[in-house]
Amino acid sequence: MNFKNLFFFTLLLAGIRSHATNYYINSKAGNDTNTGNSKEKPWKTMNNIGKTSFAPGDSILFARGTAYRGGVILNSSGSAEKPIVISHYSAGAELILKTPRKELTPVFEKYGAGHAPAFSNPDWNVLTGNIFRIEGSYVVIDGLYFHDNTNPPGSDKTTKNVQKMGAVYLALGTRHQVVKNCEFFHTPVGIKVKSTHSLITRNYLHDAADMMAYSWGPIAIMVVSGNNEIAHNRIENYGAYGGPYGSDGGVIELDGVDDNFTASNIHIHHNTSVNNHGFLEIAARNVDSVTVAYNLSDDRNQFIGGGGYKVNVCNNTIVRTREPNVDRYVFWTFNPDLTFFNVRNNIFYLAPDLGVFGPVKKVTGHVRVAIGDQPRDMNLYFSPGNSNPVGITPGKGDLIADPLFVDAANCNFRLKPNSPALRRGKKTGYTYDLDGYPVAMAKPALGAYEF
Repeated sequence: MNFKNLFFFTLLLAGIRSHATNYYINSKAGNDTNTGNSKEKPWKTMNNIGKTSFAPGDSILFARGTAYRGGVILNSSGSAEKPIVISHYSAGAELILKTPRKELTPVFEKYGAGHAPAFSNPDWNVLTGNIFRIEGSYVVIDGLYFHDNTNPPGSDKTTKNVQKMGAVYLALGTRHQVVKNCEFFHTPVGIKVKSTHSLITRNYLHDAADMMAYSWGPIAIMVVSGNNEIAHNRIENYGAYGGPYGSDGGVIELDGVDDNFTASNIHIHHNTSVNNHGFLEIAARNVDSVTVAYNLSDDRNQFIGGGGYKVNVCNNTIVRTREPNVDRYVFWTFNPDLTFFNVRNNIFYLAPDLGVFGPVKKVTGHVRVAIGDQPRDMNLYFSPGNSNPVGITPGKGDLIADPLFVDAANCNFRLKPNSPALRRGKKTGYTYDLDGYPVAMAKPALGAYEF
């Protein structure tokens, strides 16, 4: 073949592949025998997703106001410039304006309207409870609603059933995934991140309060690979009482039980966490370079549990006044000698019996203890009735004082104009606070809020 013609033929094929296709799914008005590539002929179920090879730039769109049960595997990959997008669609303004009001009901049914597409998988035998198992790379999941997912039929070191869970399951070996603007309700594991270089952002995960298994409480986001970012999410009411620890579950777990995960380069920032059974548990075998910054954690149990090397904790507002609080530590570890936390610019607002770094106890066996002497500076500590909420000697620039929140009783932990936390911190490189307001670069406020 003439090389010039071969080059032209390759360009022609590339041009054909570059044309993105929208695929539409409507549980109310679709049919799986349809082509699926128009709003007029949508699919009815998720079944065709697993049978279709999608190209970079393609979108899989579910009609708003519809609902789906079960799970599906997506094997196709997008690209950095053209990810595959899983999202939603609805009737547009032009169609509504030209349709008489009395005739709108069938229009909404046909073209979508109302709540975000809803997904549930209550059957463990269907993909071990996964709803979207993503086995390709460069996939974006945007604006969907997940609810009432199954618990496993028990879980131990042999079955490892808990490690198979996740309403959204980003498979091992994949990369560059995004899960954003989604809501998860009563999902024992909302998002399982086994991918790398992925972003979990602006999701709302809430209300999972039943034990998954004997020693596992519900976990909003479970991470099993390094080089990932968890940012700008809101998590409420995750965790359960019971099991061998008295309480378990919570917001984020770096889970080392699964695939001997070595945690590295995990960035957790600008999240809001309320009434959960712990903010972060580090259970990975080896931990290096985890950054936890500008989060509000108004929870029960630990802020961070587990050891690690280069765990940087800066500009968080940590409130520990909710009861029952089974785990009476702000930070805990199984081995203080293998724990290195750098703690700077945080506010700790604690129940009277809690100490941030102590009291230090001798480690005997596999038990949780305070993290002890760690690098710390420019933090503010307050515990009414407790003269030593630090638990050990304060660090350089540390302050024990009332932070003067706007309204702590009603969970407004922003700072009053006369707060001692204002203009006190060291520069960390962050440019905005938890509310999105600019941070004073030279001397930022302590905690997650600039004011």
